[in-house]
Amino acid sequence: MTFDPDIALLFWDIDPAAIDLDAHRDYVMERVMSRGGWAAMRWLRATYPAEVRADFLRRKGHRLPPRERAYWSLVSDAGLPTAPGGGRPPWAG
Repeated sequence: MTFDPDIALLFWDIDPAAIDLDAHRDYVMERVMSRGGWAAMRWLRATYPAEVRADFLRRKGHRLPPRERAYWSLVSDAGLPTAPGGGRPPWAG
């Protein structure tokens, strides 16, 4: 797989060309959802349909930081509960 350079940077620990978007779907979504910038977020939304993202969030969304989990749940219509404070971490006050 050939990624845009901004997205390829998210996969610093492996060869991005070795990623199979179907076989490594959970890995790709977790990495982009937790660390991606705006360009990567738009790419993820264009690459995986909302139903696929929502399924990932229901199964593995607990791995994401609260803010990212809340955002992706909203744009993917996953229906996950949001922590008080809009998903802000408790130390943020």
